[in-house]
Amino acid sequence: MSEAIVVNLTSEMLWLTLLMSLPTVVVASAVGVLVSLVQALTQVQDQTVQFLIKLIAVSVTLAATYAWMGHVLLNYAGNAFAQISRMG
Repeated sequence: MSEAIVVNLTSEMLWLTLLMSLPTVVVASAVGVLVSLVQALTQVQDQTVQFLIKLIAVSVTLAATYAWMGHVLLNYAGNAFAQISRMG
């Protein structure tokens, strides 16, 4: 396998990892900031509230994006195997 193909596949894999984790990280961060703001305004300092709301938000985000994530991962895997098989 050529060095350029390995570098290309690795670069694409790292980019896909960033792209796939972005929706979940953004939602978790936004929900964390909003819940912290509400807790500061109401002076409720219960950590389980923040954890539970974040858990629900991340679960909903993953459920909403799982089809897209699966499609992108299958395309990447198909492309990687096609390039490997062309090399022999």
